[in-house]
Amino acid sequence: MKIKIGKIKLSQYNPRINFDEDYIRELADSLKTDGLWNPLLVRRMDDGNYELISGANRLRAAKLLGWDEIEVRILDVNSDIGALLAIKTNLLQKNLSDIEEAKAIKKIIDEFGYTQSEIAKMLGKSITWVSNRLALILDISKKVQNALKENKITTTHAVLISKLSKNEQDLFLDYILDYKLNVNECRESLKKFQNRILYTIGYQGKNLDEFIDILIKNKISILVDIRDSVKSINKPEFNSEILKRELNKNKIEYIHKPELGVIYQVRKAYIDGYLTYECFKKWYNWHLKEINFNIEDFKDFLKKNGRSCFMCMEQYPKPKNNQKYYCHRDFLVEVLLNHVSKNPLLNFSSRIDL
Repeated sequence: MKIKIGKIKLSQYNPRINFDEDYIRELADSLKTDGLWNPLLVRRMDDGNYELISGANRLRAAKLLGWDEIEVRILDVNSDIGALLAIKTNLLQKNLSDIEEAKAIKKIIDEFGYTQSEIAKMLGKSITWVSNRLALILDISKKVQNALKENKITTTHAVLISKLSKNEQDLFLDYILDYKLNVNECRESLKKFQNRILYTIGYQGKNLDEFIDILIKNKISILVDIRDSVKSINKPEFNSEILKRELNKNKIEYIHKPELGVIYQVRKAYIDGYLTYECFKKWYNWHLKEINFNIEDFKDFLKKNGRSCFMCMEQYPKPKNNQKYYCHRDFLVEVLLNHVSKNPLLNFSSRIDL
């Protein structure tokens, strides 16, 4: 049936945000020549008007031609079902942007209280599809949204970026664009980018169960033992063989890097007061230079292997309570944090001492 165009109202849930005016003019030419092939979908409103469900471009083209009436199909549905049908028909025609889909879905959830699972079922999509669409507007910065709109990145890129905090997203986006990363490269790079915190721990004052429990709670993937010697007389459970075995039981990798340790004579001289803190720190930095410590390779190793934690004997990295001296792990972490790599994925931003 035909109804007056003036009685058709655009829905507040209409998913379309952007209109291609050139396309509408072409559509108007087609309507003028061939007429309307597919009627608009509308629903009857309580005030006697009709709410548009599908056909926004055709309606605009008809108005451009000055039509007074247009052919419609009236559906007997309420406002929430009408909103869902508006999205579904546009999905079938594949003429909405990802952002338009996302905003329409969010509006329906906010207004009508549908769950993601219910929305997915009604639209014939997976829950992952719905959650990925929502991530585009719920969890990404304006800069990332614009990059998606301008086709500089794909939807999958944007969903991966959404896993980062807002203040990190723009930095990672710049890296994606600079290096022209495809989705798989983006996924691998994200793992490195997310690994931005260095952890340290000392076993003094802890038993082995407490020690491992702390690592588990902080989701440590690899424990880097930077003791010169892995033998502990007072705490034999922290000898490397036992420690490695117990860590492996808890799916934590253990690696010993003795070259990053401090030999007994130097450490003893510092603790006994024959070396100052400044001298001890300078010695350690000189030692790293002498062993040709490749900081770039080491940072890359840490990034690849997940959340890393440096281990030594001292309870604290800095003087605290009854501990009057520094542990060299404090120096190593400082070196890693202060070193700025050309590849931003290799940089660490902060430390946590467990």
